Amino acid sequence: MRAGRFQSLPEAQRDLPPCGYVEPFIDDLIEAGVDTLNPIQSECMDFAEIYKKYHDKLTFHGTIGTQTVMPFGTPDEVRETVWRNLDIAKDGGLIAAPTHMLEPEVPWANVRAYVDACRAYKR
Repeated sequence: MRAGRFQSLPEAQRDLPPCGYVEPFIDDLIEAGVDTLNPIQSECMDFAEIYKKYHDKLTFHGTIGTQTVMPFGTPDEVRETVWRNLDIAKDGGLIAAPTHMLEPEVPWANVRAYVDACRAYKR
C-alpha cells in the first residue's frame, strides 16, 4: 500500500479490512491514513486495550467474534459481549458489528440477541 495514494483522498473514509492480529502495525496503518479498522478480531486482540490506546485516532468496526461467541455462545453471552464492547467505547468510535459475515452455523437466537442488544443498549 502506498501511503501517498491513500492519503490523497481527503474526503474519503479509509477503511482497511485486516484480519487477525494486526496490533503491531496499527501505528503504521494510522500513518498511512487508515480511518477505520474492520474487524477488530476479538479472538486474537484485546478490544479494551486497543480502544484505550487508539480511540482518538481510529474508528473500530466489528468486535463481536464470529469464530467464538456468535456461533458457539449463548444468547446471553452475545448480549454481554455487545454491551461490554459498547461500554468500552462509551466515548464513541465503535460500529458494533460481528467481525465477519455470519456463517450458517450461527444460531438464529444469537443473531436475534445481537440485534436486540444493540437496540436495547443505553449508556
